[in-house]
Amino acid sequence: MAAEQTIAGELLARLTRFGRVYLLDTVGSTNDYAFSLAARKEPAVVVARRQTKGRGRFRRRWFADEDSLIFSLLLFTESGFPQPAAVTQIAGLALCRAIELGIQTAKPPAMLRWPNDVVISNKKVAGILCEQRGQAVVVGVGVNVNQHQLPENLPEAGSLFSVYGQACDKMRLLDLFLEEFSQLLTQMKKGNSQPVWEEIRQRSAVINHRVEVKTLLRRHLGTVIDIDDEGRIVLRSDSGRLVVLSSGQVRQLR
Repeated sequence: MAAEQTIAGELLARLTRFGRVYLLDTVGSTNDYAFSLAARKEPAVVVARRQTKGRGRFRRRWFADEDSLIFSLLLFTESGFPQPAAVTQIAGLALCRAIELGIQTAKPPAMLRWPNDVVISNKKVAGILCEQRGQAVVVGVGVNVNQHQLPENLPEAGSLFSVYGQACDKMRLLDLFLEEFSQLLTQMKKGNSQPVWEEIRQRSAVINHRVEVKTLLRRHLGTVIDIDDEGRIVLRSDSGRLVVLSSGQVRQLR
């Protein structure tokens, strides 16, 4: 892979602390590749320069080019391991922290748009897709990093460069994410989850906002009042009824 030539040995060694590292030039989907490794029963980090069949939730196609950071983590459930909805929120928080550490500023801050987007100044810069098959859990992450322009058909999309005006080392961003994600996951497994959930709520771009949530079966209108400790959204509907949702597509209303 071309990326191997650009990753310093010290950084590559750091990445291997989290599992076997696979550096790929082109792959259909890093999530699918990660699942293909599950029989080996060892954690893995799959990084690709190009992804030809990347997908988001509901199997929507995910935009990525060579200025993107595309990777998937392969993990295995054990005692105390959070549910996928919660893992998605933890990964989102880790990515927010990593972005701000990598760019060295928290202005404007990286925010979480439930269930799986990272937004900055109302621009979507990253998406997370967490999937589980048996005991294997794959956390797929795509970040728009150094694009100067995004496709015209993606008006809500942005990149770290377009927001902050500076280039970012993609592999350093990956290293920062892995460090933050590992720390948060360890904290959750030890039962010290409340500070994690508090920060997730503080970084929420939808709490206290009126939204539309589309699920496979229904459309909900209301105001988000909380994200619970299982990563679910708590919505007070326009009729006054409380609705708890574990998945859906959110659109913020004015």
